[in-house]
Amino acid sequence: MIIADFTKPELDYLRDNCNFVGDEIYLFEARSRGVPLERIAEDLNMSPSAARALSRKVNKKIVRVSK
Repeated sequence: MIIADFTKPELDYLRDNCNFVGDEIYLFEARSRGVPLERIAEDLNMSPSAARALSRKVNKKIVRVSK
């Protein structure tokens, strides 16, 4: 799933309904602007594998509210 491909109304819906918390918010907003996951990992001072795990968590929340 490529968050940057969502439309503005879709992104707004997800912001309002996914209950993102902490680093999830940063990751979602950065990915919506097309920031690479490796850069997000650096910004959040975490390993790339931790950033991928966080990304999977965000994606699961998106899928849950999209049903």
